[in-house]
Amino acid sequence: MKKYLILASLPMLFGCTDYLEKFDNAYEENNVFISLTDGKFKDERDGNTYSIVEIAGTYWMAENLRYVDSSATPNLKGNVWCYENSKDSCSKYGPLYSWAAAMNLSASESEKWNGFSNPADAQGICPKGWRIPSSIDWTTLNTNVSLFSGGEAGREGNASLAMNRYGFNALAAGRRNSEGGDFLSTGKYAFFWTSAGIDKATSRGWGLRSDGDVFGEGEFYKDHGMSIRCVADGFGVEINGKLDSAYLDSIPFEFGSLEIDGKSYKTIKIGKQNWMAENVALNTEKSLCYNDDSKNCDTYGRLYTLDEAKTVCPDGWRLPSVTDYQFLTSFVYKTTMLRSRDKWTDKAEKGLNWWGFGLLPAGGHEKGDFFDITYSSYLWTSDGKAYEVRYHGETPYYTEKSAESAFSVRCIED
Repeated sequence: MKKYLILASLPMLFGCTDYLEKFDNAYEENNVFISLTDGKFKDERDGNTYSIVEIAGTYWMAENLRYVDSSATPNLKGNVWCYENSKDSCSKYGPLYSWAAAMNLSASESEKWNGFSNPADAQGICPKGWRIPSSIDWTTLNTNVSLFSGGEAGREGNASLAMNRYGFNALAAGRRNSEGGDFLSTGKYAFFWTSAGIDKATSRGWGLRSDGDVFGEGEFYKDHGMSIRCVADGFGVEINGKLDSAYLDSIPFEFGSLEIDGKSYKTIKIGKQNWMAENVALNTEKSLCYNDDSKNCDTYGRLYTLDEAKTVCPDGWRLPSVTDYQFLTSFVYKTTMLRSRDKWTDKAEKGLNWWGFGLLPAGGHEKGDFFDITYSSYLWTSDGKAYEVRYHGETPYYTEKSAESAFSVRCIED
């Protein structure tokens, strides 16, 4: 069992000294507010269980809040809705809450309440130890998603295909409008409350749409019905088991295909480049299977000398240059985002494979010896250097190699 103390990032204007003092006292008295088991949190109020994801040091619920007990929380009464008044929609997307309901305020309190001086005040209807996100929480989330996803923000993918690379699992739950009580469509829009009130009638929220990648803040009537995500309030988090975003395994990549000598290979577009998403396995005169074991060829592809590597790509495709690999690495930001989710040694930082490239640690062959399977990937470049990604660190190497060395090959479309 591991324990982590999580400090939220807060602006100085929110009474930092008082907050830290309250934080210290609360943690000493309660030790742990939030207990996670294998990435799950159970809300003791109603038994609902939520998947949790950590992004840039903040713990977020990876599901919309589903708490609706108006008997225990009277401020919810008349302020919570299911899309089109369908219980099935509440089960799928979670309820839609007014801002007063989100903040657990009466109507009169909601009109007067426009901000908070301490994050503990923003618990709202979140479970103990969690809170309604501030505008700063959402901004930080958006900034980090943009930074680490090749510039893609919000829905963690493009408008045509949601990728959910961080496991945040944003659901397009729609919205209930205050005037007339009509609903904006599910599947097209997602709106989330912040804890920041603006004036008597409006508060801040964040929204995204199916027809664009912009995830941004806006002003919304407090009587709208919108989704809620809770964040860790910065006191204590106890982690039992592993906190790992299993959602990454089901990224719905749009693979293409390429045929080489009767064998079909997956291809993937990353930025403006179109890559093979598998290592070439064409049997040539000098090509090798690692340790002369055909099973390794089935898993990792074959290893080629430089001269052969320059001949195995089909028409319209070519052996990539150092510049091609530099562009790829710059676009995806970190090599863990290229590495496959498995096959790498347990000593390696876990591969995320966010882009479907599926980089494999196929090792290599030099001076009569095989080496580094499960530890490193060596891919030939047309410059006679190997694009080398090791199990440790994020910096790739471009190493001059003997033309008789044998390494893996990926092809790039011209």
